[in-house]
Amino acid sequence: MTGAAAGTAPRHLLGSAVAATALVTLTALVASGSNAVSAFDAEARALADRAFGASGGSWLGAGGPADMVGSALVWAGLLTILGVLLRRRRPGAALWVLGGLSVQFAVETALEVLVGRPMPLPADGTAPDPGYSFPSGHTASATLIVLALLVVLRTGTPVWWLCLGLGPVLVAAVAVSRVLADAHHAADVAGGVLLGLAVGFAVAWRVDTRTPDTSGKETR
Repeated sequence: MTGAAAGTAPRHLLGSAVAATALVTLTALVASGSNAVSAFDAEARALADRAFGASGGSWLGAGGPADMVGSALVWAGLLTILGVLLRRRRPGAALWVLGGLSVQFAVETALEVLVGRPMPLPADGTAPDPGYSFPSGHTASATLIVLALLVVLRTGTPVWWLCLGLGPVLVAAVAVSRVLADAHHAADVAGGVLLGLAVGFAVAWRVDTRTPDTSGKETR
């Protein structure tokens, strides 16, 4: 690894460590039933209802429009990053992204069981879906994918700037869709972002375009 490539490792790993620390803190607050978390969830849901009219029922429930939008955005992001990597003949980097998503899913599943937070109560008064809600896997995946795409693209190019602008919008859209679908509380999607950053920065270290490929040649 060259000096330029080696210099990216501490930054990526530091970002991963900071996000992981924040995730541990939020997990502890959620698991303890913190009033601050409950208040944050209630205010965020009320804001979503006012902005999107979710209480009317048209966006509610598993399989509803909001649920499908969130899933579609995540799949679109995944296909984009894999397409970019394969087009650039970087199958190893594509495997790192898929491996990162697998690690993210494993951590997400473990946290769901550890915290045991019930799914949100639907606004239409029906029983919540079975399962646990913390953290949001959809939001974690979207965050990881956007972060990986940013480090794969050449910094400063028009496409990179476009991704930098649209990436947070995609993550926010996925997060809001999960709240509107009654799949997660607001704190759950915040936890998803932190999980995506924690795993995503580690993946970014391996797929950074300044890192040499398996032949030892620079990809940039």
